[in-house]
Amino acid sequence: MEGQEKPSTSIKREPTGIQGLDEALQGGLPPGVVTLVTGTSGSGKTTLSMQFLVYGAKHGEKGIYFTLEESPEDIIEQFEIFDPSIRELIASNMLKVVEVPIVDYESLKETVLSESEAMDAKRIVIDSINYFQMFFPDIISIRRAIMEVSLMLKSRHSIGILIGEIPSGENKLSTFGVEEFATDGVIALYLLEKQGTFTRAIRIVKMRNTNHVTKFMPLDITPKGIVVYPTAELFQDV
Repeated sequence: MEGQEKPSTSIKREPTGIQGLDEALQGGLPPGVVTLVTGTSGSGKTTLSMQFLVYGAKHGEKGIYFTLEESPEDIIEQFEIFDPSIRELIASNMLKVVEVPIVDYESLKETVLSESEAMDAKRIVIDSINYFQMFFPDIISIRRAIMEVSLMLKSRHSIGILIGEIPSGENKLSTFGVEEFATDGVIALYLLEKQGTFTRAIRIVKMRNTNHVTKFMPLDITPKGIVVYPTAELFQDV
């Protein structure tokens, strides 16, 4: 009807390949979005991001993972436990893991842009934007840089993931408190404690151009990678 928005199901989505997460996103991530994947240490941020890239590579979408912290071989070995085909995808130029020298912000941008263009990558991950604090003295400059990198990825019509960090013990979504406002979407991963037991959880805090589940959802890291349970309750009282 006139004056009504089109239903969200009419918007094209690209599957992440993560069981349960695509259901919670009504099919996946809209093209051209940049999402902050944030979480506490050990919550599964790298695994989720690599699953996203590997799934895309297996379905004809080239992907690239930029690491500012760990070596490419460390990243590959970590994910090889879940999917040994990662090395085949790298050998066939469908997937690439690139170490970004932490020199300055302009060098980072140039590396991301040149490598992405050379590969024609459609899925791009940057791990992690916490290192932007090494380039800028204030929060406003960090936010501006995150927005600039996001626009750069969107100009290539790529789906981007920027990995961030939830500070331990703090009730916030990111290290600087601005990352969630400089991206189109926010997916947060948690290790929650109740009565001495830790439970993995995930929450889609926001996602532009699509409806989505908003509650905390249980998450498992299985031998095949991350699985999300969008219809399950996080804690079951006995």
